[in-house]
Amino acid sequence: MSRLRALHLSGGVGARVEALRTMSSPCVLCPRRCGADRLRGEAGFCGATAQLEVSSVVVHGGEEPVLTGGRGVGNVFLSHCNMRCVFCQNSQISQAPPASPMSPRDLASELLRLSRSGCPTIGFVSPTHYAPQIVEALSIAAAEGLDRPLVYNSNGYDSVEALRLLDGIFDIYLPDFKYAGEAEAVEYSSAPGYPEAAMSALKEMYRQVGNLRTDESGTAVEGLIIRHLVLPNDLARTREVLARIAGEISSEVAVSLMAQYNPMHRAMEFPLLSRTLRAREYESAVEALEELGMGNGWTQDWKESPGSWVPDFRQDKPFREL
Repeated sequence: MSRLRALHLSGGVGARVEALRTMSSPCVLCPRRCGADRLRGEAGFCGATAQLEVSSVVVHGGEEPVLTGGRGVGNVFLSHCNMRCVFCQNSQISQAPPASPMSPRDLASELLRLSRSGCPTIGFVSPTHYAPQIVEALSIAAAEGLDRPLVYNSNGYDSVEALRLLDGIFDIYLPDFKYAGEAEAVEYSSAPGYPEAAMSALKEMYRQVGNLRTDESGTAVEGLIIRHLVLPNDLARTREVLARIAGEISSEVAVSLMAQYNPMHRAMEFPLLSRTLRAREYESAVEALEELGMGNGWTQDWKESPGSWVPDFRQDKPFREL
């Protein structure tokens, strides 16, 4: 039984919706705490109002293999983002103008459709700023029988207060840990306080779900998977990122070390980000994993990954097990 199903049966979901909605006006759903009165129609820094905007709902085979089960994750891609990464690979949706609104009830219907299609997991991509609407949709879907492991796939710029209200709802957390350095987080993602905010969020996620667990088929049912995108010229300070994960969370936690950096969106405006990775840059990142004893997770082929990625959310990414 999924965590959501258990919480629904205990009657504990409704109060979470109201508490999260309160956090959206003035908005303090993420560490930016921009204060927008979203219930009165104001847009936050992220671009979102109280209207739920969904860019696409698809069966997506391009996630880590443990999530796809040979079928694909039933992914809900949300519009807008609370960060402004100049190299964003999803800029078509993260920086897009407003999309057509979707009601929580309509989203619930989509979730049930994904479940019926056989997706072993259901994921929400960039969910932070729509947490109230997502949990409302999940409450409706749970009442109609939704019982799949749920994935919270975020950029890591999450508030601990909001995450606590998600405890018992999401089974799998799939956050990024993008940067070890404050200066880089501000310059390249307009995300002040990112390193400490992300680490606090990761600790809370780990407290809730712990290390990755799978079923008899090898498909994830619960746990934390941390993604880290290796950047050219070590702008993410990858070794420091991995050392913090190992030292402050666990060396046993699953890490997805990504080589797929491609200079997209505005990246060509920044000379240090204007190329793909070099072999030695990614090899150094893999060496850091090994030196820290972090043997759970996935790596990618540094040469094939950038060319294999296209921003249509359907292209598989070549992960391989550590």
